Amino acid sequence: MNKILLSLGSLLMVTSVNSFADVLFYETNPTFEHTDKGNLLVGHEKLGLYTFRKDLKSPMKPQCTTATDKGPLGSCLARWPAAVVKQENVKDIMASDSNFGIVFNKDIQMLQLTYFDLPVYYWFKDSSEKNFTGDGVQNAWSLIVQGKKPVMFNGLNK
Repeated sequence: MNKILLSLGSLLMVTSVNSFADVLFYETNPTFEHTDKGNLLVGHEKLGLYTFRKDLKSPMKPQCTTATDKGPLGSCLARWPAAVVKQENVKDIMASDSNFGIVFNKDIQMLQLTYFDLPVYYWFKDSSEKNFTGDGVQNAWSLIVQGKKPVMFNGLNK
C-alpha cells in the first residue's frame, strides 16, 4: 500500500511539474499598484513582477532561460515566466513610464518587458493579487518599485 501511495504521489508531482513547465510567459499590460511595500509593478491578473540579480551583469539579455537551471520544478522560465508584451502595445507602455523597455527573448521568441533595462518576470507561486511570495527568493529576485532601479534582491522588507 505504501508503494502505491508513493507512486501515486510521484505521479502527481510529475504531472504538476509538467503543468508549470507549460507556462513560460504571460502577456502583460504593466501597471503600478499601491501596496504596503510601495508602488509595485504588477501585470497579468495583478500578479507581482520581478527582476533577476543575474540580469544585472548582462542587461537586456534575459539570464532566466529554458536552457539553464533545470531542477525538479523545470527550467528557470517554468518558475519565473517572462512578462511579454505585444508589439502594438510597446509605444503606450513606454510612454507610461520612461523606465520601461523591451528585449527580444530568444527562448520564447517574444518581446519581454524590461524595467531599468532589466528583463521582467512573474513567480509561479504567486497565486493572487498582492501575493508577492517571490520577493527575495534565493537573494536573487526583487519586486519592482516604481521609479527605483532594483537593487534589493534579498527582499524589500529585509
